[in-house]
Amino acid sequence: DDVAERLRRMGWRRTEPGGEDGFAAGQPRHVCQVPLAGRSLEEVRGGFNQQWRRNIKKAEKAGVKVVRGGPEDLGTFYGLYVETAERDRFVPRPLAYFRRMWTALTAEDPDRMRLYLAHHDGEVLAAATMLTVGDHVWYSYGASTARRREVQPGNALQWRMMCDAHERGADVYDFRGITDTLDEDNRLLGLLRFKTGAGGEAVEYLGEWDYALNRVLHRALRFCLARRRRT
Repeated sequence: DDVAERLRRMGWRRTEPGGEDGFAAGQPRHVCQVPLAGRSLEEVRGGFNQQWRRNIKKAEKAGVKVVRGGPEDLGTFYGLYVETAERDRFVPRPLAYFRRMWTALTAEDPDRMRLYLAHHDGEVLAAATMLTVGDHVWYSYGASTARRREVQPGNALQWRMMCDAHERGADVYDFRGITDTLDEDNRLLGLLRFKTGAGGEAVEYLGEWDYALNRVLHRALRFCLARRRRT
């Protein structure tokens, strides 16, 4: 609150969410984080709710296998990502974006970015990217097909990523953005329940702020963006 007040006094203004339901255009203000520091994997798994524990067992019994992929698997990930975008009504980034992301981040550190794929009966049902900086691990982008959801590939995928984050000595496994409301009518409430079901806690950041170098152009830009969202 003190930093926010100092920013306001200097002429900065908090950016209104650019997406629906509290999600900002870039970095989410509200995230869900699972603490790993000082906890065993048994303790982490013990923090899951009953649904999560049941779904992981279902995936194991069904034979879901989660493996690490490489840059050659980004196309497979992207196919699932586009399907997810159509299903969840968001605009997907292009495949070239993820290829550039992989190249740039792995140039810093070969293990900075990882890709995981959940296989079942010869088909990839879910995939996700994981990023690591220091002792903080992020679930970055996720994708899945609507087929065979009963084998719970999403839970298996996240559990493998949490196990690997724990093995690397991470203090935090960050699920990233969550909605800022508990309204039962909110279409993203299921996503919030999924993430907090893994024993995560809601964390609020300062959010995104703008400093208008040209106030007239800044107001015009915000007006145009608001009209585009309404249409």
